[in-house]
This record gives sequence, structure tokens and C-alpha cells, in this order.
Amino acid sequence: MKQIKVKILDTNLEAPLMSPKLIRKFEEEKHKVVDKANAAKDISDEATAIEMQCNAVIEFVDDIFGKGSARAVFGEETDLLTCLEAFEELMNMYETQVNPIVEKFTHNAMLRIEGKK
Repeated sequence: MKQIKVKILDTNLEAPLMSPKLIRKFEEEKHKVVDKANAAKDISDEATAIEMQCNAVIEFVDDIFGKGSARAVFGEETDLLTCLEAFEELMNMYETQVNPIVEKFTHNAMLRIEGKK
């Protein structure tokens, strides 16, 4: 399966991001992060709420790019703002990093097809 390289917080990662199975997983995991962030709002202990939100993003990165990927992105420790920045980059990843690659391949394929006419 074709691996697509992307950058999250200046860390290079790769995964088969155009695999239907992975796209479904991405959508499911994205909703889990949002659900956990919403649940964290109800927790009175702020440190626990922040930890819950960060862990949701960390799990998301590992689930999409493989175990250990989150450690590469975040290092040993992280904070809420860094996790939110990574989540924002993940939410924009298809539009800004993946789709241009797909469009390039589609465009090149169309040029080859048109050249054979």
C-alpha cells in the first residue's frame, strides 16, 4: 500500500492515508478526540481534564501513524497547546498535504490518457 508522507509539528510521518480503511479510522478517531475533549469540560480537576485531552490527541496520532509516532511528534512530555496545535494540523492534513499529492497523480494520469488519444 502506498505510504503518504506528511508533517505534523515539523515531524515527518507516513501512513497509507488514502486507504479507505484508514480514512474510516481517521474519521472515527477524530470524533473520539472531540468527544473526550467535550467530556473533559465536565471534570473539575483542570490537570486531569488537560491530561485527558492530550491523551486523546496522543492516541489519535498513534492510531493513525502507528505506535510510537506520538512520542516522535510530542517527545517525552507535552502540554495542551501543543496537543491542540497538532490536532489542528491533523484536521487540515488532508486538505493541505494529502489532497495536493492526489491531485498531482490524478493530473499526471489524465495527461497520459489524453496524450494517448
